[in-house]
Amino acid sequence: MQSVNSNKSVKMSFWGAWLFYFLIAFEFLYMASPFAVYFYSIYEPALQFFNQSPLLSWLISFFLPHAVRETSSIFINLHTIIGAILTLTGFLGFVFGAIHIYYYKLAKKGIVTGGIYNYVRHPQYSSFIICSFGLLILWPRYIVLIMFITMLFVYYLLARAEECECEAKFGASYVDYKNKTGMFLPFRIFSRNSISSWATTKTRKRIFLLCAYIMTIALAIGMANIIQRLTINSLYAVYSTNSATISISKIEQDTLNQIIQIALSDTTVQSKVVQNNHDKYLNYVLPTTWFAAEIPMNGVKYRAGHKSPRDYDRNSYKIIFTKAVLRPSKNAEGKAILSKVREREGIVEVWINLAEQKVVKVVDLPKSTKYANIPVALY
Repeated sequence: MQSVNSNKSVKMSFWGAWLFYFLIAFEFLYMASPFAVYFYSIYEPALQFFNQSPLLSWLISFFLPHAVRETSSIFINLHTIIGAILTLTGFLGFVFGAIHIYYYKLAKKGIVTGGIYNYVRHPQYSSFIICSFGLLILWPRYIVLIMFITMLFVYYLLARAEECECEAKFGASYVDYKNKTGMFLPFRIFSRNSISSWATTKTRKRIFLLCAYIMTIALAIGMANIIQRLTINSLYAVYSTNSATISISKIEQDTLNQIIQIALSDTTVQSKVVQNNHDKYLNYVLPTTWFAAEIPMNGVKYRAGHKSPRDYDRNSYKIIFTKAVLRPSKNAEGKAILSKVREREGIVEVWINLAEQKVVKVVDLPKSTKYANIPVALY
């Protein structure tokens, strides 16, 4: 009876954790939908809670780019393609596994050990893991990373609970199958005997699992920090004491500097962008035909929050000036501004013609933008 209750508890924990991860990871999918603003209005209180906290704000930051379309790193530029492939592969794998297992159930063929189950005992969980990892790459917040790690351990506990039921139902035949087949992968990473030699009691097993969970999260966060530094270092950007100016497209450093100088030489722009030692600025440069909904700018249309055509005029750019409001008790200069921004206040949008070396037009930013002050990707 205790075993049954334990299995039910694991399953309830699984569905609770999966629902929470689903709500976080699916932020990516509804970001691309026409209901994005509606969903974000629901998520805003939680996101703002983390955003306002000096200790927890890092959880909702991104360790890979989302608004930026091109960086100097080929690997980072490919991350959205890789994420999409993994997401689709995982989803299709789950569907294939579900068809396989329910065919066996309807045909009353007993335990499923053929096909993909001949190599992996839990291919549907493996598919969930692949799909979730793809979503993590597409929507790379630290909090999503932590929930992804949590889901790995929940999948393990649920798989173990199901295997106990199978052992009780099918006996030696299932034990033999389990000994020959990997749980989530076609091969074993750790030897069960080496773990069992120390974790001889339930208490020790729980301690081992807890330590493994903590160490995995610490390692994952450490790797994400490295990736975040690589991402920031690969941005096409110019930094000064009180500003960070990022280009969301590939651009030469001299050209980027030139765009900034032309914009700041205009008297109208100077009157709007007041340079002093206290204010910090986070600015964006992009072709005039490009749009990114995360950036407070003009022209972001319904169902067209992101637009980055490959064919664009290399002489026509716009620069979006925003005031960076830093988190309480935080001060930063240059590149460090990117990790300290709590929100951005739109100032002005400046269109520049490089061929003519002049400002074409200066436009005030809309008072209401698509995501307002909801914490979204800064780069």
